[in-house]
Amino acid sequence: MFAYRLIAPVAILAAIAAGLAIYLNEHRYGYVMAVLLAICAAIYFLSGEINWWYYSRNPLPMPEGLRPILAKGIPFYQQLSPEEKKRFEHRTMLFRMGTDWTPTGWGEDAETLPPDVEVALAAQAVTLTFKDDNILLEPFEKVIVYPRAFPTPDYQYAHASELYVPDSCLLFSAETLMLAIAQPGQWYNIGLHEYAKVWLLRYPERRLPDFPDTPETWATLQEISSMPRTHIESVIGLKEPVSPVPVALHHFFMFREKFVSAFPEASAVFKQYFI
Repeated sequence: MFAYRLIAPVAILAAIAAGLAIYLNEHRYGYVMAVLLAICAAIYFLSGEINWWYYSRNPLPMPEGLRPILAKGIPFYQQLSPEEKKRFEHRTMLFRMGTDWTPTGWGEDAETLPPDVEVALAAQAVTLTFKDDNILLEPFEKVIVYPRAFPTPDYQYAHASELYVPDSCLLFSAETLMLAIAQPGQWYNIGLHEYAKVWLLRYPERRLPDFPDTPETWATLQEISSMPRTHIESVIGLKEPVSPVPVALHHFFMFREKFVSAFPEASAVFKQYFI
């Protein structure tokens, strides 16, 4: 990372100053060493801000091994122009860098998540924020990922995703998420679903069309996607009814042509925000 590249030469100068202070018995070199170490500490503690500033202007390249996740699993990315795809990749890498990823249940030695899981989740958020200047969805920057379905204090049974608003935290099952990446349009995407809920909380002033929780709405959503409500709720795994609004956002990105045909007025509003 860029910040650590800045620390290296300053640390070398501090070591030289320390050596001169000892060899020449000159206190002034000791003061120089202390100042340089303070600079190293400042860079370290501000490394997140420094890295964000630098990589916002100097895009991080998307590793070739991770690009197929976007090319195969993200319909929104597939419909972009080559230049827009580069921008999407850049924003995905920035979002990945700006997120607090926490692996849980991966084993005692696991300190980081698999890169494909991070990219797959980051791409869902970038899909929703692609048109915005702001890449992140503050304050929802903490993401906990389990390898499989998991219980939590609020839902003490296995489920695949959850938005815990009090801690501005999202929780996911990697297994369920990656099924949607491997089978886009056939398996409900919990990443896009939860980030759609975050987007709705983050931008309450952006008025969206009404999707009443009625049998007629759900019948139309099922006709668009071939996903019955029972499938969606079973994939998420929570024993509570799902709202049709994040489902509508999910279907807009995953089945755009059919969604536009079924909900032309709602689609016009969505396009203002997302396309």
